Amino acid sequence: MNLLLIDDDTVDRMNTRRALVKSGLDMRITEASSAEKGLEYHQSQIFDIILLDYQLPTMTGLDLLKLFNQSKQDSMAVVMLSNEDDEKLAIQCIETGAQDFIQKHEVTTTRLMRSIMHAKERYKIERQLRQTQDQLRIMAEKDALTGLANRYVFEAELSSAIPRARRNKQFLALLMLDLDNFKDINDTMGHGAGDQLLIEVARRLQGPVRGGDLLCRLGGDEFAVLVHNLDDQTELAPLTKRILEELSKPFQLEGVEINISASIGVASFPDCALDSVQLMKCADIAMYRSKEKGRNQAHYYSSAVHEEIHERIELERDLRGAVRKKEFVLYYQPQIDCKSETVVSAEALIRWQHPTRGLIGPLEFIPLAEDIGVINEIGDWVLETVCKQFQSWLERSPALIDQLSLAINISALQLSGKGFVARVSEILVAYKIKPEWLEFEVTESALIKASGHSAETLRGLSALGIKLALDDFGTGYSSLSQLQSHPFSVLKIDKTFVQSIKDDGDARYLRAINALAKTLGIQTVVEGVETDAQKKWCLELKFNRMQGYFFARPVGAVEVEALLSAGSNRIESSR
Repeated sequence: MNLLLIDDDTVDRMNTRRALVKSGLDMRITEASSAEKGLEYHQSQIFDIILLDYQLPTMTGLDLLKLFNQSKQDSMAVVMLSNEDDEKLAIQCIETGAQDFIQKHEVTTTRLMRSIMHAKERYKIERQLRQTQDQLRIMAEKDALTGLANRYVFEAELSSAIPRARRNKQFLALLMLDLDNFKDINDTMGHGAGDQLLIEVARRLQGPVRGGDLLCRLGGDEFAVLVHNLDDQTELAPLTKRILEELSKPFQLEGVEINISASIGVASFPDCALDSVQLMKCADIAMYRSKEKGRNQAHYYSSAVHEEIHERIELERDLRGAVRKKEFVLYYQPQIDCKSETVVSAEALIRWQHPTRGLIGPLEFIPLAEDIGVINEIGDWVLETVCKQFQSWLERSPALIDQLSLAINISALQLSGKGFVARVSEILVAYKIKPEWLEFEVTESALIKASGHSAETLRGLSALGIKLALDDFGTGYSSLSQLQSHPFSVLKIDKTFVQSIKDDGDARYLRAINALAKTLGIQTVVEGVETDAQKKWCLELKFNRMQGYFFARPVGAVEVEALLSAGSNRIESSR
């Protein structure tokens, strides 16, 4: 045992040493006759226990004990020795950090050794408690996965930073950062890989963030940066740029190279908000805008954005209600055969009959339906309504629709669903609809967004006998590979090709697409035909079908039935 005895009284030191030696224990005793010498020994050596006289010439034992506690040297068990019989003093010594208090007249070998052993045990327990408290504090303040400050620390710091910025008349900025499509990593590679990605992201974010600013992980794949002491808000642009550039570098996960991006929302005090709750809300709204505008970018909060987001939230709520109440209607736009110039097909186009906003087109609410997860319910309604309508026409005028097919648009999420083919088959049987009477249209962008299961779904639909059409052909990046990988039997050529024709030279792209389709044995539909000249190009180039406002705008089921009943399905354009 290594022991330090600090006492200015020579006789008392001798008595204490005698009692220690008499114990027969193996111990090394270092003596100090002053507080200063005792502090010097404490700073240069490690002791198991200190016997400390309360009354020293230059300071009290309590003052010296406080210095021990402030020292970087690890503290040790302390027994305070005193000539005074003062219970309050004893309690004060214990509260300051001593493990025991002995009056000097009680110093005997037995009493002293019992006190030393008890003091060591108490100190051991106290140290374990302190370590546990430190660990609990770290757990309470640090994110367990990344080691960054957590939401608790972030919210506490933000609450105190705003009053401080107000007093100092400085700007304070909050950056909310969310990884784009992080769920795909978890779904395809597992949560272990997702955790490794979050750890690496946290490490990379520490580079661009300035010293003194607070970087936190709020939870999931959401991070926040609290930027202090801003003289000029223009400093934020380089910071967000550095963050996006750092995250744009490839990540290595389990030997696979992964590319990710992030969406950042920025809000500042006092321009955007005057309290922590509103500042977080503003930054979150700005981040939402970044995702909405295509991800991998930063957006700054503005009142205009706030209004737009608020409107979207209302629209989301209304759309969920619309799914429950089935507030949708179907319109049909005819497709014309280029040889007979008769109606041979019609594309079903959904509209939302909003109770206060009127008729809302699909471009406004279908992406929203995909985002909030109700697109499958809407798609199911469309398919069932189309089949029900087809059954109604069959019952009334079977001869008029022998050659008619109906086209239905399919979303990426529907393709990704594992029960989609079975559901389609179930509806066809329920309404006695032949699969060849239906044509499912899929855009190339939908294929790109769909999961790996989409190819299996397309094969399953084709096996049922449903025709598959690749919509908006020519606007994507890999149309030829889509034709090679999936069983498409129809190409719907984007309207930009026919609408850009002014002379024979402009028509060469349409010629090339038509030649490709004929070589592959695929039918063609030209979209967006709006003039007589455009119609003539379609006829001259011998496409299979035409569709556009030149022939008919989307109309209701009653109008389609009347159209089919008049003149052998023939449309006479009014233009």
